Amino acid sequence: MYLAKVKKDKQTTYILRESVRQGEQMVARNIFDLGPCPGAWIDYPGGNAWYLSPDLESRISSLAGTFDSEQLENLFWPFVRPAIRRATQTFRQRSYKQYTPMTRAQKETIAKQVHAFDKRRAHFLKFGNMDQGPMVNMPAVIFRQLHNKSRDEIEQRFMDQERVLRQRDLKSYVYTVLDLHRFFKGFMAKQMPHALDQNKVEAFFIQELCLLNNELFGLTRHLHEYLIRYAVMFFDHTYGDSVLLDDMVKDFQFRQRSRGFKPPGPIRQVALSRAFKIFNLTAKELESMDKKDLTREFRRLARQHHPDRGGSHDRFVELNNAYQALLEKVP
Repeated sequence: MYLAKVKKDKQTTYILRESVRQGEQMVARNIFDLGPCPGAWIDYPGGNAWYLSPDLESRISSLAGTFDSEQLENLFWPFVRPAIRRATQTFRQRSYKQYTPMTRAQKETIAKQVHAFDKRRAHFLKFGNMDQGPMVNMPAVIFRQLHNKSRDEIEQRFMDQERVLRQRDLKSYVYTVLDLHRFFKGFMAKQMPHALDQNKVEAFFIQELCLLNNELFGLTRHLHEYLIRYAVMFFDHTYGDSVLLDDMVKDFQFRQRSRGFKPPGPIRQVALSRAFKIFNLTAKELESMDKKDLTREFRRLARQHHPDRGGSHDRFVELNNAYQALLEKVP
C-alpha cells in the first residue's frame, strides 16, 4: 500500500493505492481517493496523541480487505502536525521493526528482476556517486523496496526521494541514471560530463529516454508523465561544478613537493593584456561574462595544458595566474 501524488483537474490530490499481481506483472490498483489534504483524515484527541480517522480505516478495510495498520500510519506520518512529529519522533524510531537479513536466493531474485534504470536511480540517491561501477556489484539490499512493486509505485517512490536532490545535481543525476557515460570514452565521461560534446550528449539522452518510454510504459508517440520530469531536469538545469580539476591541481602540487621542489611562492601578477591573450578574450567579451562562464573557460584550458596530460608546467601556472587576474574583473 502506498500514497500516490497525482494531478487531477489541475489540482494535486492523493490516492491510496496498492500493487497487486496480475499474471506475471505487478499493477497498481486504486483503493481510496484521499483528496488534496491527507492530513484531514487524522484526528487529535489531545496532547501529542494522534490516530487515523476510524471512518477512513473502515472504508479502507471494505475496499482493500486486510491491511497493515502500522504501515497505513507510516504513510500518513508526513502529514501529522509538525509539533507532534517533533515530540514523538524519538519514540517512533524505537518502535521500528527489526531489520531482517535477506537470503542468497532473495538477493539473486531481486538482482535479476529489478530494472537497471531503477538500480542506477537507487544507487545515486543513496550514495550520490556518478561513477557507479559494474552493475553486478551493486548490493541487492539497496533495491529491496523495489521488488514486487508496480511500475506506478516505483515511480511514486522515486518522485518522493528525488526531492532531496539539489538543483545543481539534477542534470548529473539524469546523466548517470540513463547511463549516458557508456557512449563516451575517457575519464571525463564519468567525472566531467560538461566537458563532453553536449550535442552528442543530448542526442543520446533523447534516444535513451525514448527507449525507456517504450520499455517501461509501452509508449512511442508521447512521453509518459513519469518521464517528463527527467526531460525537465536535463534541459532546464546545468551540471554542478566539478572539483576534478581542483583535485588535479592539488595532486600535481603535492607530487612536485614530494620530489624536492619548494612550495610555490606568492602568485605572480599577470598583466591584463597577457591574461586576455591567454584566454583569447577581449575586454568587451569579458564584460558579458560572469564568474561561472570564466571558470568554465578556465577548466577547458586547464584540461589542455595540465602537465599530466602533456602540457607545460610554466604554461599551466601562467594560466592559473591569468585566471586569478581576470576573476578580479568579473562581477
